[in-house]
Amino acid sequence: MKKTVFIVTMLVFTLLAAACSNGGSGAAVQENNGGNKAESRNETETKNDPANPSLKIGYTVMNLSNPYFVDLSEGVKARGKELGYDITIHDGKSDALQQINAIENFITKKMDVIVISPIDDQSLVPVVQKAKEAGIRVIGANQKVEGVDAFITVPEYEYGLAIGEVAGQWIADKLNGEAEVAILDFPELKPIIDRANGIKDGILKNAPNATIVANQSANTPEKGMRAMETILQAHPNVKVVAGVNDAGALGAFEAVMAANKNSDDFFIGGLDATKEAIAKINENSIYRATIDIDPFGTGKLIVDTAAKVVQEGPIEETIAVPMKAVTTENVAEYIKQ
Repeated sequence: MKKTVFIVTMLVFTLLAAACSNGGSGAAVQENNGGNKAESRNETETKNDPANPSLKIGYTVMNLSNPYFVDLSEGVKARGKELGYDITIHDGKSDALQQINAIENFITKKMDVIVISPIDDQSLVPVVQKAKEAGIRVIGANQKVEGVDAFITVPEYEYGLAIGEVAGQWIADKLNGEAEVAILDFPELKPIIDRANGIKDGILKNAPNATIVANQSANTPEKGMRAMETILQAHPNVKVVAGVNDAGALGAFEAVMAANKNSDDFFIGGLDATKEAIAKINENSIYRATIDIDPFGTGKLIVDTAAKVVQEGPIEETIAVPMKAVTTENVAEYIKQ
C-alpha cells in the first residue's frame, strides 16, 4: 500500500514539473495536439498578422512601359521587402487578356492578395469573382473592379483641381486676376473628363475673371505641341496652359518656346511630377508647376492596404492617394543630389 501511494505521489509531482517548464500554460500543452481549436486559432492569427513573412501578393499593372507604373511597382517591392512578403509583379502590357491570364495564374499559386491596376475593368469581373471564391483578397488600384475588397485611387476631379488652383493663383498674383487660358484635356478617356473639369474649376476658384478660350485633346508631347500651335494661332494672347498630364503640357512648352511666346508671366502646368517636368520647374522656366502623386509611396500604401485587408477584412471607403503641388518653392526636394 505504501508503495502504491509513493508511485501516485511521484506521478503527480512529475506532471506539475512539466506544467511549470511550459510556463504554467495549458494552451502551451495543447499546441502539440494536432487539429484542436487552440492550434487552429494560432494558425489564423499567424496568417492575419501583417508582419507575416509568408504573405504572398501578386500585382498585375497596366503597362510597365509607363514610368508611373514602374515607380508604383518599385514601391510595392520595396515595402514587401521591408515586411518580408513574397511579391510578384506582372506587366499587363495594355492587354486585358494578359491580365486575366495573370490573375488565373495568381489563383493557381494561391496568393493571399491579388492587386490589379486594370486595363479593362469589365473584363476582369468574372476572374475577380473566381479569386474571391478561392478565398483570395483582391485590391483595386487606379481603377475599380466590381467585387474588390479595397480600392486605392487618385480622385480624378481633385487631381485636376490641384493644378487648376495653382494656375488660378498664378493668374491672381501675376496677371491681376485676368488671363486667357487653354486647357489640354483628354476626353477620349472618361475618367479624364472629371480631371479636366477639376482644372477648370480650380482656375476659376482663384481667378474668377479668367477666360477659358480653348480646350484641346493632348495626352502626349506630340499632341501637346500640335494642339498648342493651333491654340496660339487662334488665341495669341493665351498666357496660361494647364494639362491633364505632364506629357501633353511638355509638348505645349516646346510650342510656346518655338513661337517665342515665353515670358516672365507665362504659366504652363501639368500633372504626374515627371522627371522632365520637375527639371523644367527647377530651371525656373515657364513650366511652373506639376502635381506629385508619389507613385513609389503609393506602392507602399498598396502593400499596407493589402495587409490591413487580410487582417481586418474589406475596406468600403475609397482610399485616396495623397497629392502635393511641385513648384519652384519646393522643387529642390525632388532633385536628386
